[in-house]
Amino acid sequence: MFVRNAAAMDQSNQAAANSADIVSDIISTIRVTLRCEMTYPEAKKCGAAAGQALSNMATNNKPLQRQLMESEIRDCKSPIESIYVYLLASTNSKTNMAGLMLILNTIKDDDSLSKLLCTTETGQMLAGRVGEMFGESNDDEADEKTMLYVILEEIIQRGHLTLLLTTDPALEAYGLLNALAVYCNENPGSLVRSQIFDMSLLTAIARILTKCHDLLQNVWKSADDTELGDVGMDDIMAAHRSLASTVSILGTITTDIEQQLAVRVLDSGIIQQVIALLGLLSQNLPRIEKASTASTLPETESGLIKRLFMFKCSLIQIIGNISHNNTAAQNLIREQHGLALVLDHMRIDDNHPFIKEYAVVALRSLLENNPTSQAYVSDMEAKGVVQDPKLASAGIQASLDSSGHISVKREASTNTFNVKENSGT
Repeated sequence: MFVRNAAAMDQSNQAAANSADIVSDIISTIRVTLRCEMTYPEAKKCGAAAGQALSNMATNNKPLQRQLMESEIRDCKSPIESIYVYLLASTNSKTNMAGLMLILNTIKDDDSLSKLLCTTETGQMLAGRVGEMFGESNDDEADEKTMLYVILEEIIQRGHLTLLLTTDPALEAYGLLNALAVYCNENPGSLVRSQIFDMSLLTAIARILTKCHDLLQNVWKSADDTELGDVGMDDIMAAHRSLASTVSILGTITTDIEQQLAVRVLDSGIIQQVIALLGLLSQNLPRIEKASTASTLPETESGLIKRLFMFKCSLIQIIGNISHNNTAAQNLIREQHGLALVLDHMRIDDNHPFIKEYAVVALRSLLENNPTSQAYVSDMEAKGVVQDPKLASAGIQASLDSSGHISVKREASTNTFNVKENSGT
């Protein structure tokens, strides 16, 4: 307790503690006490005090910060034995805060130590734990969540988030993506976006979208829609959170997007994955066109999963955003069948309020100043008529002739009503 308080008050005390090799004693105390904190309440308190002492000693003490990063991060043989991991794994929130403060003071305004955290096995495990804690916290006003975000913000601003996601971005990284989504909302400037979202980060985001798509495809592969295949609910929840954060990020950065960033987004494969996801969700989320006939989704696990993935409006918005005043994007989306998908959503769907309005806005951006896409819509023809069971039971039948006219008539009557179908509907 004395060391903790003295180190917090005076840098000369920090130097004296260093020369007396107190740091190694404190680290040993943290390891010993936190191993048995679940059994002995006093050990939990002692571990918290030792963690706070170490954090205080490292404050504004760059040599000690570097020494700890090198010994406990870079040269650590077993990541779970790192003193940083011990501090964050504790069940005591005070110990967690001491660990977070130690990390923040170490990487703040130090590019080399921030990079070391994001490139080593132990450091990546630690940063992942910070992201996980941020994603799991529901109290936006809590000091711990603020501390977690400040650490992740430091990593994002230095362009090191890419180092945590590019190797093989796991769906469990939703906390890191959530922090990036918050950062995008708080820093809407195009220059900031262009600096942060380099090709590596965008490619990582595209891979995350691919993983979400593949997981959901596996969930819904059963023909009778009653089984989940080999996917666990934990994986599904991680995919939901990752997709929610990723869609938020893309919705923000594609709004009034700067030209250079737009080129990178198109080259990264993100838009192809957005279209693929929209197609998958459209196939598996039934459209409910009338509230009076709306039926709830089946009370199965798969039905509950469907309610999680109501992202169609957001995906359509991303398509509209990226195609605004961008011929290359318009052409890519048409070639990937995204234009046809947007047209297919220009109908009422009580599962997705206002989806028709989202589709109308996106369609305007997709067609503006693009004669090829305009001709694509104009040349679309009706292929057939779907008979409504209720009308059929009343003796009313509809048919389509070769010129695109729909004929509606009663079977027992000679009265015929001709309706000319509008092009493109």
